Amino acid sequence: MRTIVEPKERIDTLWGIQRTDTAVIYRMMRYVIRVDHNGSVFLQNVITGQLVKLDQAEAELLEKLPATFTPEMEQLIEHQFIVPDDFDEHQRVVGIRSILRKLADKQEKPGINHITIFPTTACNARCYYCFEKGVKPETMTEQTANDVVEFLQKHSGGKKLWIRWFGGEPTVGADRISQICEGLHQREIDFSSKITTNGYLFDEKMVEKACSLWNLDSAMISVDGTRERYNRVKAYVNACDDPYEQVMNNIGLLLAHGVHVNLRMNFDKQNYLEFKEILEEAGNRFNGNPLLNVYVHQINGHYQNVDSSLIQGDEEWFSEMILELNNLSRSMGLLHKKSELPRLEYKWCIAARDDAVTILPQGQLVSCPERMNPDQYKGDLKHGVNNKDLICFWKQFADYERCWDCCLFPECVKILNCAGKDRCLYKLERLNQIKELVCNLADISADEQ
Repeated sequence: MRTIVEPKERIDTLWGIQRTDTAVIYRMMRYVIRVDHNGSVFLQNVITGQLVKLDQAEAELLEKLPATFTPEMEQLIEHQFIVPDDFDEHQRVVGIRSILRKLADKQEKPGINHITIFPTTACNARCYYCFEKGVKPETMTEQTANDVVEFLQKHSGGKKLWIRWFGGEPTVGADRISQICEGLHQREIDFSSKITTNGYLFDEKMVEKACSLWNLDSAMISVDGTRERYNRVKAYVNACDDPYEQVMNNIGLLLAHGVHVNLRMNFDKQNYLEFKEILEEAGNRFNGNPLLNVYVHQINGHYQNVDSSLIQGDEEWFSEMILELNNLSRSMGLLHKKSELPRLEYKWCIAARDDAVTILPQGQLVSCPERMNPDQYKGDLKHGVNNKDLICFWKQFADYERCWDCCLFPECVKILNCAGKDRCLYKLERLNQIKELVCNLADISADEQ
């Protein structure tokens, strides 16, 4: 057995070394992913993150499991790629997560440096599936923007800030974005930002400001299909003749200024066949620009077509289509997001993190940017985070028995009070990413030999 990627030290220490027992039956540990590549067998431990290449004897051994001890098992046992038949890896993962969370809670708070900011909840589009329907349109005042800067300076702990501009449509509140960024620059606070946007209001002047003042690194821009469908679904207020063309031109501006663009098509059964046309147009317009990624994301919720037929697929359909459509994008050289090998996680979402917060237009603080109702206010810019009950509310984790046998269980953290805790749409896509990454790492390792 040869290690290609070392285990994560902290997790590996807690996971421990397994001793050999010649009297027991051994089987493959549930949280191990096998990848066969170029005639060799690779195993990735989803708990520790370790990736190994097996020798021939070890590879042949896998075909005989479950089995009693043989000398070829020794290293696989030690690193817990194979375990006794009665071993409960689920409980071990739960136990390690509990230890890591308790250790984190005892440590001095690190400061807040992952910030989602709503400059406004107003939006210039009218998407039928928007999760913010019914939210009162509010735009941040100059005073509140000043308070945001003061809050960030006070609570960042002197660390670099990672800011996401969100909304509403954040560019509707572009003046407040600029004001906050000017304040951060004046105080010599290091920061980088990204934006979730429909991209419609960008122009040359705003793009230049985004790069020079906002420190904008990336933009996530959503579309709903090709030109006709996009213009109909977005239904922009005071729109020009062709909003689709304007957004595509703005994507070109952002790319030309060195901004990474994640072009995401929100899809359901009504529009998924249009993704190929989106890919072809992106390929022709942007000439394989490496700063561009094009991919899909499911539309959540239940909506009906004009003939009253449901246009949303079920979980299995979405899962298969996410993989199929993203593979199509990869095959055309339009999806090359970096991914990492999985390992045990214990705090995945920003809602459960002490170093993250969402700031609403009136200065209230919440944990989740998709939960903005008053009962979710955990503080404000003046007093900071002070609602301990809500902090605990977002640190309750779900543990579904149906997930225990999933090889990705150690990586997947579900928050009990999250609306998306019951969804499992990206398993096939994630496994595909892991396989691709393992193959790439295997090739690199072979070249270095």
